[in-house]
Amino acid sequence: MIPNISPLLGFFFYINEMNLQHLSTAVWLFAAGVVLGLLVVALIWALLVAISPKLGGRCTTALQGPVLLPISVVMGIWVLMSFLLLPMVPNAMAILNSLKEIPTTGKTEYEISVPVATGEVDEMGNLPASPLDIVLETDQMRKMTVNTGGAKVELVARVVGSDKDVVAFDIFGGNEFQWSRGETGTLLRKIPAGETIELYARNATNNEITLDVITWTEPQHIEAESIFYVASLVILLYGTYFAMICIFPKMSAIAEATVRSEIYQLLFLICAVVGCLFMIASIYIPYQTFGEDIKVLKHTCLQAMMVLGMVVAIWAASRSVSEEIEGRTALTLLSKPVSRRQFVLGKFAGIAWLVSVLFVIISSVFVVAVAQKPIFDKREGAVIEFEGEKGVTWQLLHHEAMTVAPGILLVFMETIVLAGVSVAISTRLPMVANFMLTFGIWAMGHLTPGIMQASVQGFEPVQFVASFLATILPVLKNFEIYGAISAGREIPLEYIGLTAVYTILYSAMTMFLALILFEDRDLA
Repeated sequence: MIPNISPLLGFFFYINEMNLQHLSTAVWLFAAGVVLGLLVVALIWALLVAISPKLGGRCTTALQGPVLLPISVVMGIWVLMSFLLLPMVPNAMAILNSLKEIPTTGKTEYEISVPVATGEVDEMGNLPASPLDIVLETDQMRKMTVNTGGAKVELVARVVGSDKDVVAFDIFGGNEFQWSRGETGTLLRKIPAGETIELYARNATNNEITLDVITWTEPQHIEAESIFYVASLVILLYGTYFAMICIFPKMSAIAEATVRSEIYQLLFLICAVVGCLFMIASIYIPYQTFGEDIKVLKHTCLQAMMVLGMVVAIWAASRSVSEEIEGRTALTLLSKPVSRRQFVLGKFAGIAWLVSVLFVIISSVFVVAVAQKPIFDKREGAVIEFEGEKGVTWQLLHHEAMTVAPGILLVFMETIVLAGVSVAISTRLPMVANFMLTFGIWAMGHLTPGIMQASVQGFEPVQFVASFLATILPVLKNFEIYGAISAGREIPLEYIGLTAVYTILYSAMTMFLALILFEDRDLA
């Protein structure tokens, strides 16, 4: 007798038509960003071929190499998804049209004088209202504040072309009026979507009032901005590799050889498969958090990516540096016109690109898993709410998926820092010692802030040791802001930029140490 497995399949794979549209829309935005990024990369490649056939030939060869080939396969899957999901996206053109609204939206400040109301009252007993010359699209409004300087005024909204008050709101003296999208009890709750409104004010006092009004507007579908963000990451990925092979050809050759020897190793394949399967399984794991499962999912998946990236980086550093030195393969390579500096830097670049390939593969699955998690949680009875609207929406799914992007970048930077440490250690020590020391430095790097805080009131020798450790060890706590990312808080671009600068500087320091350790190493 064949068992009936349809309930089991339905539990894991069934998504109703509406939620399928939501999920498709959220994922399609990422796919559209990949398409745009690849179009720009193709333009850059064509310009290189036209301007410098030599450099263009290097880029063409790199596209078939061990780094960009697997990345391009993943990107190709995203491109295919962009076309397959398009019929399931009900408002694709409206989303794309929102891109045109981005330059004309943002924060605007007004300082307006409202004269004393004069004239006859209308049939409702209202005094004449003075126009504030503020015209807004209701679908674009995100936030608004009005400060009256202590006076009482009535704020009025009217549809453009109409002289009837749609809604009015009394602002009492000393109170600042605030409105944010998603709130249900304030000014715009009665204004239908898709309208253009103009703001007025009624001044029933005996003196002229000065209003300070600040509005924040955004496109109707602000989520369309992610197309530019994803495209920028794709351009940065390909552009960085193109720049490396054009400026540092010898170092690039060593890096490609490193990736080629490690990417087909069983450990790399296991880490990639385990990472993808863990991301998929995390959708269905019950975390017993009373509706907060998605926060735990983000946290655990980011930690899993970091651990897998560390394992691949340390393994590759040990095999490509330590074992090549012990096996005298490095001596053969250095007998060619390759310096020790190019050897060490090429190995580090190869390991960094190997980790990049791993992260591209796993993060592609991770983003889709995060987008699908609220759908599964809703089926399990969790209360889903986003911007005042209850239930699953594509905006919610896309927002949850976008919030993990900074976390992926920060975890990648942390892995690169530890990869530099591992390369420096590999110039002198074998694999087992490399694993132990690198993981020890990783643990101490997270404890450094606590050690510094605990040593403030301690003895001077304790303070010296704590300061010494804080100076030489990486401050890895800055990379792991899991709490903010899991809660969906916005991570400023300035924070990511400063962390990237720290990653570059610390990696440069580890490479300087690696060169010192490797300079007098007897390879014979």
